[in-house]
Amino acid sequence: MMRRLLGVVCALSLTGCLMAGTAIYEGARGAGARTAGTTIYETARDERSFATQAGDEKIKLQIMKNLLTSDVKGTGGLDVFCSQGSVVLVGVVEEGSQAGDEAVRIARAVEGVRWVDTYFVPSRPSRARDFVIKEKTKARLIADYELVASQVDMAVYAGNVVLVGVVDRQEKIDGIIAHARAVDGVVEVRSFIQIKAQ
Repeated sequence: MMRRLLGVVCALSLTGCLMAGTAIYEGARGAGARTAGTTIYETARDERSFATQAGDEKIKLQIMKNLLTSDVKGTGGLDVFCSQGSVVLVGVVEEGSQAGDEAVRIARAVEGVRWVDTYFVPSRPSRARDFVIKEKTKARLIADYELVASQVDMAVYAGNVVLVGVVDRQEKIDGIIAHARAVDGVVEVRSFIQIKAQ
């Protein structure tokens, strides 16, 4: 009973930290905030331990803060994902821009980062089309009861779907990629989904 109570307290504490950090970042970027119920559900269903989730969120928030305050134009608009200490930076980096190199430098400088990967496109012709692709992909994942959609984060830029997350087996990665590829308008699917560390 005591272990279960401790687990609930830890989950609620982590949820509070995740929500506060997400709200600050989303407020800065003008995005909507998550509900407490959504964050608790996603935290509980995540393949990573609470400690790993907290560490990843701390890394992500520090990188986002540093990108937003960078003097290099274009770093503040990049998406940041962190799973098991591995960081993926996604977004638009125009030709000749130093934003990509600067973003990688910023991410590598944050304590706890194991490696940094990127997926940059030179332009984004239609934000609306990318939004539709993202929502259709999410809908396919939610409808597949073999998968847990909340274990995967995604970004869509110029029809390119980037998948990041942690699952427990390769078959799930294959299924998630297959769903993304089946959506109309998808140009390419790039997966950074990892198998849960043992």
